[in-house]
Amino acid sequence: MNRRTILTLLGIGAAAMAATPSSQAQSLDGADLAAIRNLIKTYETTWNTSDLDGMGRLYRRDIHWVNVKGMHWRGFEEVDQAHRAFFDIMFRGTRQDLEEIESITPTAPGVAIAVVRWLHGAYTTPSGNQVQSQNTRMTLVLAKGEGGWKIVQGCNIEVDAQAARFDPIRGQKPG
Repeated sequence: MNRRTILTLLGIGAAAMAATPSSQAQSLDGADLAAIRNLIKTYETTWNTSDLDGMGRLYRRDIHWVNVKGMHWRGFEEVDQAHRAFFDIMFRGTRQDLEEIESITPTAPGVAIAVVRWLHGAYTTPSGNQVQSQNTRMTLVLAKGEGGWKIVQGCNIEVDAQAARFDPIRGQKPG
């Protein structure tokens, strides 16, 4: 084999390795899946009972959170303080009911991403606007450590039902 052939074969091999899933991305065992599902159910319970101390026990200290309006909070203190402020202003007594855990995907040993759909109850914003019940979709990055599975990053977005009708994958086709 000449040098060009060897380099071509090495390049093909490297491309093939890059295209295959990471060998670190393991499947989750039944205990880990159950623990993650339990964490999500516990999040629902702590939200619905306004148990912010319990909610905080679900977070890692280095958590990041992006709320439905795009506010980005960094670290446990900011995430906890922001949730407490919004519960005092508008969410205390507002239900958030789990509709579906859409996926739990392992990405590396001890790391998983969960996508969860909620029905968020009606509430009044600080400016006095009435918000009707709506679906939200939350992405959680979870990591397993000494204390079990914890939330490392959360992002919750409002589901736009009108736009969802035209989802090119799951909705009707435009036109």
